[in-house]
Amino acid sequence: MSLTKTVGFFAGTTLAIGGVAFGADQTNYAAEIADLKAQIASMKASQGDAWLTEQRAAEIRGIVTDVLADAETRSSLQGSGAGAGYDGGFFMSSADGNYSMKVNVLQQIRWSFNDNDSPVGGAEQQSFGFENKRTRLTFSGNMVDSSWSYKVGYYFGSSNATAGLNGDLEDAWVSKDFGNGFAMYVGQFKLPFGAEFGTDPGNLQFTDYSVAASLLGPGYGQGVMFGYSADMFRINGAYVNALGQANQAWTAGSPDSDWAFAARAEFKLAGNWANFNDAQSWKGEEFSAMIGGGMSIQRDDASATTPWSGTIDATIGFGGANLNGAFFYSDDDAGSETQGFTVSGGVFVSDDIEIVARFENIEVDNGPELNTLTGGANWYFAKNTAKLGVEVGYAFDAIFTNAAEFANWTQSTDDGQWVLRGQMSFSF
Repeated sequence: MSLTKTVGFFAGTTLAIGGVAFGADQTNYAAEIADLKAQIASMKASQGDAWLTEQRAAEIRGIVTDVLADAETRSSLQGSGAGAGYDGGFFMSSADGNYSMKVNVLQQIRWSFNDNDSPVGGAEQQSFGFENKRTRLTFSGNMVDSSWSYKVGYYFGSSNATAGLNGDLEDAWVSKDFGNGFAMYVGQFKLPFGAEFGTDPGNLQFTDYSVAASLLGPGYGQGVMFGYSADMFRINGAYVNALGQANQAWTAGSPDSDWAFAARAEFKLAGNWANFNDAQSWKGEEFSAMIGGGMSIQRDDASATTPWSGTIDATIGFGGANLNGAFFYSDDDAGSETQGFTVSGGVFVSDDIEIVARFENIEVDNGPELNTLTGGANWYFAKNTAKLGVEVGYAFDAIFTNAAEFANWTQSTDDGQWVLRGQMSFSF
């Protein structure tokens, strides 16, 4: 409705009501209306519709400002700028991005059945049940500026005996990126050595690590680590109190070794480094290939020996299928040598279903030998975020160590043991 009609409507209505209520003279109505029309004509003559245009422009500016503010808020919730949201984990960050925190959860529930006809020490021939394999909360991010980062991982529950964590603190380190590929880490961390054990348990292709990779690697350590990363090559080296030692307090007898070192070098032949963050080669991924090698050594304070271990491995991803192989060697410097190898792989028969298989061997010189074959399938509901894995394993030899119990093997005196595992894994 135009201003003229609006004013006329209200004026006419008012005068009409006044005429009914008070009996005003019709001549006065006409005079007053004529006066209002004259005022409107004068405003149009002097300003035209500029006052109306400015009013509309102000309203539009207000709407645009509100929309931009809302868009900025939504953008911050997706990982840019200050705010909070989800981006590979639940995060919070300061407006300048110099301080941030990302929270991740790993939850793994496993059911297993073990059949062992020759158990050690009169144990049950059949064992089965559920276990809370891992419940872990991880905090990571940066502080001060983007060159400083941190990670703290805590196991609220864990039945993974080989990690050496006993349900306690996992990673607890701070790092500094010096630029040009150089970085330093201080704290507690997984020692650089093999490709398989270096993969996060939430990103594994099987329900757990192989026995060979777990027993013949150095595990965790407390100390300092230096790293260098380039496009085709990267290396990490650590100096720690002792190999396989985590959550240890200082005492008058510290440390348990005179010195201890672990290092790993990797060469990327194809693909990009992100392809090796998980054990799978997803459908549609580019071809990737990497070879790597690691070594760990320490000088034991009590035994005055210098045990060491080495490994070499290769990883190939075909974009829907993958193949992995690793060789391990360990010398305790006291007359005992151990070697082993693993060969594993998987193929996607659909976008969400993967068939996997692994063979592993451990052989102690002049001692026992272990050979196991595992086959199964994974159903990925959302890649490694939510998945179900089912496996059947068979032991061709006696299980000579109870350290393999983390993978649901039990110690035996004869071959023929088999195990069934089913695990739900959630990593987000």
